[in-house]
Amino acid sequence: MSPLVQLILRLLLGEPLSAAEFAAVDWELCARLAQQNAVMIRLAECFAAAGVSPPATFTEAVDGERARGQAALDVLRHLRETGARHRVAWLLPKATQRFPDVGDDLDLLVLARSDDRDRVLLEGLPLIRQPRTWAHRLAGTTVYTVLPSGLDVDIHHGRLGSAGEHTAFTRYLMERGRRTTIGGVEVLTPSPEDQLVLQGLERVAARRAFHLSDVMYTVGTLRDGGLDWDYVTKTARTHAVDAGLSCYLSYVDEIHRRVVGRPLLLSEAKRTLRMDGWGRVAFQNGGFRFPALRVTARLYAGQLVADLRSRRWGSAGRICLLPFAVAAARARRMVRPRD
Repeated sequence: MSPLVQLILRLLLGEPLSAAEFAAVDWELCARLAQQNAVMIRLAECFAAAGVSPPATFTEAVDGERARGQAALDVLRHLRETGARHRVAWLLPKATQRFPDVGDDLDLLVLARSDDRDRVLLEGLPLIRQPRTWAHRLAGTTVYTVLPSGLDVDIHHGRLGSAGEHTAFTRYLMERGRRTTIGGVEVLTPSPEDQLVLQGLERVAARRAFHLSDVMYTVGTLRDGGLDWDYVTKTARTHAVDAGLSCYLSYVDEIHRRVVGRPLLLSEAKRTLRMDGWGRVAFQNGGFRFPALRVTARLYAGQLVADLRSRRWGSAGRICLLPFAVAAARARRMVRPRD
């Protein structure tokens, strides 16, 4: 892990830093990493609190992210109004992990299996519906780009997971969701326990990397305490994501030990997780990367066995189709014309 990445993480996590450590900051690289990892605004706030004045180019990038964040709040405010008017319930699975930063897109979860309800939820917004790829159809998602901000709204229709294999947990999230105010807009979000399970579901399976914002949120949640750990582990096992949660938390614990010098997870929590055998995690090419192929194969093989034993035929079938969707997505990228 580079000294700059360690400095960013330590600053975001509230660890003490000396003035000398800020002297050698590569501000251009710092801005690029912060944008890629959805921590730009929070990082700027940390610099200000430490009495550090970044150059104008960094400040301009922060202003751009603030404008993007305001655009996201405007969309959320619109969705709250249309959802209430048309009685369409929706939940934000992960916006609270990033706010006031936004990230690549704005994810919404609705229980409707088709995109029929999208029209009433998004009515009045100037937007473009993106073509639905095979991967989108398998996952049960539709992507819309809001104009002129260019913000993507990714709507999940009653499913979660890269193959759309999780349906029961989707209903669980909606039933247990709690009202949270984000930038003055009241929205429905998962509880901290369900949010942690959700990270185990989606942070490593069928992915190549996760971000600084993910690590920051997870560390903050575990440091705050008060989690019902028995509920977390029981829910993860019930929905066959305990292996994914174990893998992801083992990586975050490793990162925390490298950066802070002490473990994050308590010994009693580790006893309920499968911490070994996931390989090492390293920050490369703008994100925390891990042995993705081996991890994904292990996670989905275990989930497939669990689905077959529990006779969850629909979920098992979707998992079997996932390699074909991934291959189609890669082929589509290869034939996409260059600008």
